[in-house]
Amino acid sequence: MVRATSALMLLVGLLGAWLSPRTLAAGELVDLELVLAVDASGSVNAREFQLQLSGIASAFRDKSIQQAIVSGLYGRIAVSLLVWSDAAFPVRSIGWHILVSPQDAHDFADAVEALPQREGGGTGIGNGVAFAIRSIAGNGIEGTRRIVDVSGDGPETPPWFGDGIEMPAARLLAEQHQVTINGLAILTDFPRLDEWYRNHVMTGPDSFVMQAGNYQDFADAIREKLWREITVIISDAGQHLEFSKVMAAPGTAPQF
Repeated sequence: MVRATSALMLLVGLLGAWLSPRTLAAGELVDLELVLAVDASGSVNAREFQLQLSGIASAFRDKSIQQAIVSGLYGRIAVSLLVWSDAAFPVRSIGWHILVSPQDAHDFADAVEALPQREGGGTGIGNGVAFAIRSIAGNGIEGTRRIVDVSGDGPETPPWFGDGIEMPAARLLAEQHQVTINGLAILTDFPRLDEWYRNHVMTGPDSFVMQAGNYQDFADAIREKLWREITVIISDAGQHLEFSKVMAAPGTAPQF
């Protein structure tokens, strides 16, 4: 039953992608609005920043992620990436991309990798999350799900100067706009950062936190995390299937 249901979902998504235009009109439906919010604070050096970007880009070039993108009812998702640091620095975003085909996913991956590092300063997670939520609210796209995917290597620090939005206020904003916040905690500097993310970052329906032991582990962790966020597959028991049970070897499509 799981195999048949999953195959039907995948067929609907693939047909939707084949019939759909590459650009969407304002208000058109997508299966997911997803913002990837990446840490560019002072604790992240140039190599670590690039490992985050290259890990995300690699995930979107992966066939299993590309198949997940078209597996929903509408066969398309809207995705954006932003980098955050201290509230004293402006949040930078590459804008919204509508993904309906492998080529779209490759183009998005190229845009991610082309983003240069600047930033620095403190760890203003809430400021980045608030920017992401406002971007979702104002993008003119209607997603059946809304997710902000936060990755970082430290707990939030108070703004260095001026006004900044911290996580308690950002979580309230997420609830108001029906946005789920998931976390990917990189444990290089704080071995229990995943616990902090669970208590202070994640919120909303089906929210979760994953961990990467270090930046070298980031690519595998973000690939699994994106697969969980993009794909909706329910078993006969009404539970989400485990990623490891349906995921094929790297670079291949999941087997149902």
